[in-house]
Amino acid sequence: MISELTRLPGKIQPSHKARKAALYIRQSTLHQLTEHQESTQRQYQLIVRLEQLGWNKDDVIVIDQDLGSSGSHSQRRAGFASLLQMITRGEIGIVLGLEMSRLARNSKDWHDLFEVCAIFESLIADEDGIFNPNDPNDRLVLGLKGMISEMELHTMKVRLQRGRMNKARRGELFHDAPVGFIKNEKGQLDLDPDQSAQGALREFFRSFEVVGSASGLFHYLAENQIKMPFRKDPQGRHLTEIQWRIPKKTSVLEMLHNPTYAGTYGYGRRKNYHSKNRKKQGAKHLPPDQWTVCLVDHFEGYITWQQYLDNLQRLQGNNSRGKRTSPPRGGQALISGLVFCAMCQRRLAPTYSGKNVSYFCNRHQTMHGVTRCGTALVSRVIDGLVTTQILKVLSPSSLELQFQVIGDEVQRRETVQQQYVHKLERATYAVDLAHRRYEAVDPANRLVAATLEQKWEQALAEKEAATTALEEQKRLVSTTLSRQEQEEMKAACADVENLWDRATILEQKQLVRFLIEKVNVQVENNSDQVVVTIQWTGGFESVHSVVRPVHRFDQLACYDELLKVALELALKGKRSPEIAAELNAQGYRTPRRQRLFSASVTAKLLADDKSAYTQLHHPELGPNDWEVKRLADEISMPIKRLKDWVTKGWAHATQRPFGRTWVIWADEQELSRLKQLRARQAGNNNSNPPKELTRPGIERRVTE
Repeated sequence: MISELTRLPGKIQPSHKARKAALYIRQSTLHQLTEHQESTQRQYQLIVRLEQLGWNKDDVIVIDQDLGSSGSHSQRRAGFASLLQMITRGEIGIVLGLEMSRLARNSKDWHDLFEVCAIFESLIADEDGIFNPNDPNDRLVLGLKGMISEMELHTMKVRLQRGRMNKARRGELFHDAPVGFIKNEKGQLDLDPDQSAQGALREFFRSFEVVGSASGLFHYLAENQIKMPFRKDPQGRHLTEIQWRIPKKTSVLEMLHNPTYAGTYGYGRRKNYHSKNRKKQGAKHLPPDQWTVCLVDHFEGYITWQQYLDNLQRLQGNNSRGKRTSPPRGGQALISGLVFCAMCQRRLAPTYSGKNVSYFCNRHQTMHGVTRCGTALVSRVIDGLVTTQILKVLSPSSLELQFQVIGDEVQRRETVQQQYVHKLERATYAVDLAHRRYEAVDPANRLVAATLEQKWEQALAEKEAATTALEEQKRLVSTTLSRQEQEEMKAACADVENLWDRATILEQKQLVRFLIEKVNVQVENNSDQVVVTIQWTGGFESVHSVVRPVHRFDQLACYDELLKVALELALKGKRSPEIAAELNAQGYRTPRRQRLFSASVTAKLLADDKSAYTQLHHPELGPNDWEVKRLADEISMPIKRLKDWVTKGWAHATQRPFGRTWVIWADEQELSRLKQLRARQAGNNNSNPPKELTRPGIERRVTE
């Protein structure tokens, strides 16, 4: 082989030897690095060959930062990037690798390498020979070698993939046994032989049916200190004995998505994806009909296949995007996630402002150029309607509810106490095992005997603590409900309304989601009238009408009738407090429906309507009726002085019954008198006018 390297000495010029030599070393995986060390040693031995080609050992740069990195791309190969930088700086005369596939298995990276070497006149060498990238024949060989290296990688991938697929189609390809399973001697999965482990897994899936969400199940397990049986530690190392610990949130989600617990073998359950900018990558779960391999009832599981599909559907529905029903969350909005706008079919979003909660359609925020639907209402209106309807539904089933609550409580207590029993059994086994190990050791070997004796004492202490905890649990809570406890539960369930009031908002939301699938809300012409359609579980629909608080009077359905009544009372001379009392007596309410009519609210009602305002403040005048301002302009005097004449009785005037608008009567004779009075006062402000000018010629009359 050395003769092959030295067979073409003309390619190595003094300019090459004046620079350093780079020895690039790479292994594809860490497994190869640890299990196949012969290839790594062969690559390090190439230093001797560089010395035989004329480079000193001190002039050889060994680049081995990429050990354990694949050559299919250069993104994570710091050594390859460093090699390119040294070549572009003119520091490298020759690049040596065991074979071309060590340098790159990607055509782009390979061509980048020998193009840079060609520009800066660096040689490339492997065990087969030395190549000059500027020579056409050598460039052809280098190109072919790069193509062969890339094709070899593809061939190996295809061969491995087909092997995996062949094993997966038989349902025998397993990487690790999930929690609650072990591998048997045939490589198949069996249920964990530990009965406590099986019980914990079955309780895990029963709890999900009650909680309904992966996040909620995680918090339930953490709050109640319910642990799962792991046979691997948090670092992924296999354990000889079960390690009981609370699972992570990601572990809970993975267990719910894993079909193994339904006795089904699934392969190709995820699909890798990249974001648009390719900075984020991940995998999403595919539906079962898109799996590469799906073998139902392939082995024994903890749940049925139908239960697994129902769990997947609930997990998918928990996503609040689109029209999916999200799980119950915090907040006082009872039907949040279930209520939709009947006009645009968008979900109504809850908004919180202090203690006030409202639902509104955000169509105007998400759809450009589309006006808002106007669907907005306070939560107490629709939540109150839903609560009333649910209580009507639950009232006939109060007896069944009593037995269900009693049964659930008994099962919960038995499950909790069984955990204490299993913990005591495990502690007892640990004591027996420590005792047998201590008895089997040679007493003369005091170092080992002392260690085993210490472990025995520790196991005895743990058994005593488990026994005490079980006895304390039995003393505080009995698995059998006493007659008094049963009577208390029956009494609580008999009054469904009282039971509803005692429940937390989260419990109320969970019950709503069991009974109701969707609530459609339609606001009629942006008024206070709302049509609510409740879609119950099972397909039944009920339609209801409610009245919502609004912001303006003209949004009231009875606005025209209300305005007519108020205007008639005002024209009859009624003041605002009297009109407000009459409206309240007739059952009218303000737009917000939170209070009765007051004097100020009544005045606003009459002032906001232009027609009513005109009739009250600018009524039609008679042939000799004058408004104060117009008459003041006619006789050229200030309005204040004219009103002073009215106060002194020098002018015929009356005040309108609403708005305190003055109307002055003056025919041609009266107008002449007022002008003379004005001229006399303008000539001498200090003298009193004659009585004949201050006394009206006829009696004052009241204008309607």
